Amino acid sequence: MIIRYPSYYDSFSCIAGECEDTCCAGWEIDIDDKSYQYYMSIEGEFGERLRQNIREYQSDDEDIYEMHGFILKEDKRCPFLDERGLCELYRELGEDALCSVCTDTPRNFLEYGGEREISLSAACAEAGRLIYGSRKRITFVEKRTAEEFPWEESEEESCFARLIRTARDQALQILQNRKLPLADRIIHYLSFAGKVQECLNKNDPEKISALSWEDYQEEITESAQATGKDLEEKQYEMFLNRMVTFTGMDSISQEWEEALRQLQKNFVERADGALVYREAVRRLEDELARQQREYEYEHLMVYYVFMCQARCVDDYDFIGRAKLAVVSFLMIRDLDAVRFAVKGSYDRADRVDVARLYARQVEHSENNLEYLAEEFIFEEVYSPESLQAALLQP
Repeated sequence: MIIRYPSYYDSFSCIAGECEDTCCAGWEIDIDDKSYQYYMSIEGEFGERLRQNIREYQSDDEDIYEMHGFILKEDKRCPFLDERGLCELYRELGEDALCSVCTDTPRNFLEYGGEREISLSAACAEAGRLIYGSRKRITFVEKRTAEEFPWEESEEESCFARLIRTARDQALQILQNRKLPLADRIIHYLSFAGKVQECLNKNDPEKISALSWEDYQEEITESAQATGKDLEEKQYEMFLNRMVTFTGMDSISQEWEEALRQLQKNFVERADGALVYREAVRRLEDELARQQREYEYEHLMVYYVFMCQARCVDDYDFIGRAKLAVVSFLMIRDLDAVRFAVKGSYDRADRVDVARLYARQVEHSENNLEYLAEEFIFEEVYSPESLQAALLQP
């Protein structure tokens, strides 16, 4: 089986108690069946404590991954996370006793087409430092292993997976084409994603292989052609719509709620909010250019496209994954802009922290991902044309 991952993946190592955050708070911690059976067999006082802190999920969903999870504390922390941010279960029973979710986090796995792809979630600050740590283009490593693919795929499934992988790789080429400004690259990426989606909608996935992103690199739809004041007003209106969307989702932390309050206070509630918003985004872009850090947004887009784009093998929603990447870029840029406006500076630590905050809120909540997917389908502000307009320079 081929395993594929970003080149920085090999450098990752959990820094445990030295981390400024913890993976053990903010979301459910599922227990795989093998670990559950092991935990049920532990004797003594610690075994009794284990069983007292495990609950069975009540669900009619046949597709639920796990049937058990830890009972979280009131602050949504794992009951085995001590005051130093270290795992008591690890200390008492050893690394092999950790359940799959604890062992794998912050890794994301996608298995399709006889291959496995691995990414690191930016919800982990240490992973974020690797993702944004170099100006060089992100590259990917492929390794062939003796491990067999965990299930059989039909020839049709394998062929479709190869087509989607090819399209995803072309999307990465678009976003890493540094001959063009990043905004233009993202616009072209949306155009290309739309062409791929047309093939899927017409049930002609084999035509994907004939697509070339270079055919669409100059394509910008008419609705994205507004200029000057009209475009500025439209972009601010789209920001307000993003605020409605993101304040409407489940919140998993007070940190997230405070970040939204800062956006609301500085860019929405003020009478001159539209002007302040545009100026803050412009000043942020100027500051990143001065520091020669524009590449960080390229890495952000590459991160989301590699991690999410090929997941459409399950639901044929290629354009939906493209929208997730672009909306994530826009929302993170908004959060960057307000942080810069409030602090008066924006360093690498801010980049890692904002990306971490957003990833924890969005990537690790199935409810929030489903909520966004519906918004992308039904809200005009998330049409490819509107998203392209959000990227143009007034």
